[in-house]
Amino acid sequence: MAVRRVSQKNVADAAGVHVTTVSLALKNSPRLPVETREKIQRIARELGYQPDPMLSALTIYRRKVHQPYFQGTLAWLDNLKGGSQPPAKARYRDYWDGAVERCSELGYQIEEFSTDEMSLSRISKVLKARGISCILLPPQPRHLSHIKFDWENFCALSFGFSLAFPRLHLVTNAQYRSARQAVRTIRSYGYRRIGFTTLRVIELRTDQNFSSGYLAEHRLGRREPLPIFEFDDAQKSVRRTFVREFTKWFRANKPDAIISLDHEVANALKTLEIEPSKCGYASLHLDSAESGVAGICQNDKLVGRAAVDYIVDMYNRNERGVPGVPYRVLVEGTWVDGATLPRRVSPTVPIAPVL
Repeated sequence: MAVRRVSQKNVADAAGVHVTTVSLALKNSPRLPVETREKIQRIARELGYQPDPMLSALTIYRRKVHQPYFQGTLAWLDNLKGGSQPPAKARYRDYWDGAVERCSELGYQIEEFSTDEMSLSRISKVLKARGISCILLPPQPRHLSHIKFDWENFCALSFGFSLAFPRLHLVTNAQYRSARQAVRTIRSYGYRRIGFTTLRVIELRTDQNFSSGYLAEHRLGRREPLPIFEFDDAQKSVRRTFVREFTKWFRANKPDAIISLDHEVANALKTLEIEPSKCGYASLHLDSAESGVAGICQNDKLVGRAAVDYIVDMYNRNERGVPGVPYRVLVEGTWVDGATLPRRVSPTVPIAPVL
């Protein structure tokens, strides 16, 4: 004989409340007093209540097949103060476009708030007054940034590693795997002395994921990596200094291919009149305007979409405040061929995926 599942109505009858109250309590909604939530949750556990997975699947299906109605607004918090740079939605256009696209599909809208126009305390008051509970934080203008805010009242998610405090859930490209994928692909094209160049600020902003992936792929392949060229970005404005230091590194290590996140390297190769046939070049963050450049597309639009999906789930779980254990949502990159990295050999076997 089949055992009848314990329903929310059974819990409601046992607790002497309406079934809607049970639903709110099981979602840990702040609309109910803490004592009420804890009492109903205790009764649900005692009765052996468990959510019905088929009912949850049906709810998701209904949301997909029906035109979404307006659900609410997500905040996009730009922490750039007094700068001459464009707003974050322009600086990180693909993140923004992906987030806007996904919000539209789910029935949300997204609105930018800037600390250049309002203080953080003022932004908090505005968000509360308008009933906006979810905050997306694009990469910070300064690495290892700290933001003091009343996080306990909001669901918050950051892009990348530039926010050092608080440690929120974050979404970004799978940077470590992107670097490994680049090294593996370039090696399959016939290159053997693969160099890696970076800026000090990039190392800090990416938690050293790219350089770690470069080194790991060499170790796994039992190959000795070339010394990493790391340039102090404080001197980057002095182009002659950069070119001079890069030239020293290049002549000392004689790479036949270079992986980089900094576009100054590509410019330096042109200045030194080094053709792709002599030294190939691949970028770890291809710009949509960089036609013909080989490297990794970080799929930033998918990162923006993933951010919206995750923060909406956080809202539905009523997961507010700074998490005890922050999660990382990583989106795979995609390799793109380009004229800057001509094949030296024809691959005879498919490139092994990064596991």
